Amino acid sequence: MGTAVPHQAPQIKGPRRFFTALVGSGLFTGYFPIAPATVTSFFTLLPVYLLTRHRLWLGQALAIVGLFFWGVVIATDLERVWGKDPKRVTIDEIVGTLITFFLVPYSVKVLVLGFFVWRFFDIVKLPFIRKSQALPGGWGVMIDDVLAGICANLLLQVVIRLLPVLRQ
Repeated sequence: MGTAVPHQAPQIKGPRRFFTALVGSGLFTGYFPIAPATVTSFFTLLPVYLLTRHRLWLGQALAIVGLFFWGVVIATDLERVWGKDPKRVTIDEIVGTLITFFLVPYSVKVLVLGFFVWRFFDIVKLPFIRKSQALPGGWGVMIDDVLAGICANLLLQVVIRLLPVLRQ
């Protein structure tokens, strides 16, 4: 849970800072006034759909690793402008959503279920996930969503195996 962000975020000045805000806010989906993390996660379902439907697991793995480390740098930078774990920073939701569906068999039912399972773990934050937010800078911003994504992925994998009807 991020700290409250004023209705108007501090102005982003310069091309580097603009690009940082663009990527860090999930192509500005983090600016959505209501539930920006959920909005970003929802829009991330499009690349998830393309990656899982076509079984592009290596591409998904590279995206997860690359966006995670890039996200640490970006989130650290944007925390200096917007404060600790700002709600507008949603690159962590992108990574968490990608992790949720990593190596998960594709079906529309699985995408819908996975979205809700992922949002549950990201919002509820099990104690060890909540504790990880205390890490400094972008590490705390990113790690909690990685852990929530792993929990969502594991639960989704179990449910899919117990209810094979979901794979159709």
